Amino acid sequence: MLSISTTYPLATEVLHKWKKYVVSQGRRNLSLNGTSKDGKLYTSLKGIIDKRMNRSAKGRFTGGSALPSLRFEYPAYGEFLDQGVTGTNPDKEGHVSNGRYSFKKGKRSIKVKGNSALARWAEKRGLNKWAVAKSVHQRGIKRTLFFTKPFKARYKAYVDMYNSAAADDIANNIANQMKKQIKTNKKK
Repeated sequence: MLSISTTYPLATEVLHKWKKYVVSQGRRNLSLNGTSKDGKLYTSLKGIIDKRMNRSAKGRFTGGSALPSLRFEYPAYGEFLDQGVTGTNPDKEGHVSNGRYSFKKGKRSIKVKGNSALARWAEKRGLNKWAVAKSVHQRGIKRTLFFTKPFKARYKAYVDMYNSAAADDIANNIANQMKKQIKTNKKK
């Protein structure tokens, strides 16, 4: 009886290449948009490859692994910077009108908690945190697509490469299992 117990080395290699591409291009885009290399968003943008080993119902390892998966992480405010925020007055010159996120119209003030990321950012630069919050509320945040552009640029190509690599890993594993079985049968 053949059992598939591959760890998917080819599929993992494809994910490493895609992770490296997306993270490096995302950081490049952040640098081009004026984010410093020692900034929290720049340094915390990362990709994580998950490789889970197969387990039995009792929790024991049974050999092999589930297909590896890739996820990207960065702070929550990175989503607002990537997709943009439409302010309450987006039509004036210099204001953002194309953000995915928006403030509700008619809201009179924006709450800034003393320890929020926006408040800390403003205080580091010696700015009034309430004025910064009001400006963001009215003007919004221009979208940069620092992460979305590199992610979508090669998504289809890497998915195709990943699928064929996973198929090759399974085929190689079956071939290796068959070779082992033939050798054991010849010895008998």
